[in-house]
Amino acid sequence: MDAREGVAFLTGSEGRVAVLRLLAETPCRPCELRERTEASRTAIHRALTGFEERGWVRKDDNRYALTAAGRHVHEQYEELAAAVETGDRFSEFLTTFPRADDLPFPFDGEVRVATPTEPQAPRTFFHDRLPADADRFRGFTPVLTQRLAESLEPTVEAGTEVELVYDESYARQALQSYPETMELAMRTDSVTIHVVPDSIEAGLAIVDGEVFLKAYGSRGDLRACLHSTDERLHGWASDWFEQVRSGSRSLERFAPETPYCSGG
Repeated sequence: MDAREGVAFLTGSEGRVAVLRLLAETPCRPCELRERTEASRTAIHRALTGFEERGWVRKDDNRYALTAAGRHVHEQYEELAAAVETGDRFSEFLTTFPRADDLPFPFDGEVRVATPTEPQAPRTFFHDRLPADADRFRGFTPVLTQRLAESLEPTVEAGTEVELVYDESYARQALQSYPETMELAMRTDSVTIHVVPDSIEAGLAIVDGEVFLKAYGSRGDLRACLHSTDERLHGWASDWFEQVRSGSRSLERFAPETPYCSGG
């Protein structure tokens, strides 16, 4: 028997996986396995016979117990199942996020993806999970929305230290569309806005120990949002923020180049 045949035998029935998991907990009689899995007598017999042929179980006093090989198979199966579950959970986000290949994957977190019936799900997810009393907020985004611009003022009033990166197109649009908010930002010591010449391709928010990553479509629509407290991802996000920020100039230096109506 080769490995692929053994894998196919195990995964070909949910009942066999259930039997393997139960035997990993404690030796069982066939009748106990039937009761706990609600599988038929024939299914239990087939599973135990197959396991025994492969050396995964041994029979002792009418109880079946995993051998060392069986325990190894169980452990490796659970690791594979967890890996597949993680891959499935993040697959849509990883497909749309432009820097997916650089991420320290796998990591823990939650994802919301836009669907035809819930196109605003990622945006709602992001705003609902933003902490209201953060000490520090760092981030950037390629798309300016009214809700995002208007959220800056209450964030400043809450005493949060804010550091943002805008590309030149975003900064110009923000100055022209929300001049009073931008004037407030430039007057406030706790807010620093950097302007970079290169366009920004995705969204990032680092709020204290939390990370938000955002992937956008070609029309600027938010396609997916990831929220995580994973320490490795936080470190990666901080490094990415520093990379994007490098070579920037302050909004105060950029603003005189952009005609806008000052509120002052």
